Amino acid sequence: MKFTSQSQVEDMIYSSYLRAINNITETLDEQVRRPELTRALLDLVGSPDRDQQYILVTGSKGKGSTSRFISSLLSHLGYKVGLFTSPHLVDFNERIRINGRAISTENFVRLGNVVHEGFQTIENQLSADEYQGPVGIGLAIAALYFKENHTDFNVIECGRGGRFDDTNVLKNDWAVITPIMEEHVANLGPDLNSITLHKLGIVKNKATKAYISRQKSSILATIKENLTSNSVQYYEEQFWADSITITPIGTTFDVRTNQAIYPSLTIPLLGQFQALNAATAVVLCEDITGGPLDRELVINCFAKLQWPGRCEVICHDPLTIIDGAIHKESAAYLAELIQLVNPDRSRDVTSIIGVPKDKDYLGVIEVMSTVSEQLIVTKPDISHLSFPTDALRVAKRFIEKSSEFPYLEDALTHIKARSSSEIIVIVGTQTFIGNAKRLFGQSLHDIGL
Repeated sequence: MKFTSQSQVEDMIYSSYLRAINNITETLDEQVRRPELTRALLDLVGSPDRDQQYILVTGSKGKGSTSRFISSLLSHLGYKVGLFTSPHLVDFNERIRINGRAISTENFVRLGNVVHEGFQTIENQLSADEYQGPVGIGLAIAALYFKENHTDFNVIECGRGGRFDDTNVLKNDWAVITPIMEEHVANLGPDLNSITLHKLGIVKNKATKAYISRQKSSILATIKENLTSNSVQYYEEQFWADSITITPIGTTFDVRTNQAIYPSLTIPLLGQFQALNAATAVVLCEDITGGPLDRELVINCFAKLQWPGRCEVICHDPLTIIDGAIHKESAAYLAELIQLVNPDRSRDVTSIIGVPKDKDYLGVIEVMSTVSEQLIVTKPDISHLSFPTDALRVAKRFIEKSSEFPYLEDALTHIKARSSSEIIVIVGTQTFIGNAKRLFGQSLHDIGL
C-alpha cells in the first residue's frame, strides 16, 4: 500500500499502539516500553540519525518552550536547526520543523512511505501486547527529514520520562533538564526521586554536557549525586534569570551567565519559568559557539519567539490566555501568572477547563478557582480521550455559579453573549488548546525562527 494522504500516515503512526492497548491489562511502567524498536526502525530506514548532532530536552515543566528557545537561538546564529516536539495542537506536521517551519504535507507523506516498510517488518514480529511507540515512528520521519536537509543541529523534546523514551535512542551530546515535578506517577514513580532518575536517563555518558534548570532542593541533590558520580560535565548555578516582570504583552527579564549579562530581554510569552527556560537556552548556545552571544541578536530572537499554547495570549479584547496545564502544579504556574496580570482582581476572570479524567482535573479546577470568578468545564470538539462526568460537581464545590457546556465552542459562544468577563483563561489538554487555536482562526505551521 502506498500512502497518498497525511491521515493515512498518521493512522500508521498510531496503529501499533492502538492495536496493543486493548491487549494490555496491567498498568504500564516505563520499563515495559520498547525504545529498542525505535532504534530498529531507524536502522531499517538507513540510520538517518547517525552523524547528526542532537540536543535532548526533558523535564516536567517547560521542555517544549525550552526546545523552542534553543532551536530559535541557534537558527538566529546562522545554523540550520531541526526541531521535534510533541504533542501537536492542530496538525501532526507541527511536531517536525526546520528553522521554525513545519514539514509540508507532501514531504510528510513521502517520508511516511519510506518508513512504512520498516514499520511493517517490525510489526509482523510483535506479540499482541507489544507495540511501536507513536513518538518513535514520528521520530523516524523527522530524522529522515533532518538528514536530507543537512541540518546542523536537531533539538528533540522527549516524551514523558527520558530513560525509556523513544527519543533516547539518539546519540545526544547535550542534555537539558527543565524543572521536575510530580507527574505520571503510575509510570515514572512512585516518588520524585524515581521520576528524577528517569529524566536523568538522557545523560548517557561522560561526553554528554548537561544543563540543569532551577529545581527543588531535594531533586537537585539527586541530580548532583548522580551526575557527579558519573563525572558528567553539567551546568547548574552558572546561569540565572532575574528582574523578571510580567505584563499582558509578555515577560521581561535579565539573563546572567558566567560569560555575559543580557539585560532587558522580552519574550511574548507569559510566566517566570519562561525566563528560566530562556536562560538555559542562552548558556547552552554560548557553549556551542564558544563565547558570549551578540546581545542584539538575542533581543531580536526572543522578541519574535512564539510557542503556541503555553501561557499564550491569543486575544487582547477580552484578554484571552491559553495554557496546556493538566495537573495541579502546572495550573499553579498559570494561577500565579493571572495574579500578576490582575493583581487587585479588578477584572472578572472566567476559566474554561478541559482536562481528561485520567489527568489531574480535580487539582486544575481547585487551583483555577482561586483566581476566577467563574468556572466553565467542557471538552474539545474532537478527542480520543474521556472527560470526567463529575467535573461540574467538583467546580461547584469551589464556585457555585460554575457551569458546563458540551464543547469549547459552546462555552465561548455563551461567554460572548452573556458574560462580562474581562479575562478568559482556557486551560487543558493540548487537543483542547488546539481547538481554541482553531476557533480563534490561528495557523500553526510557521512559527518563524
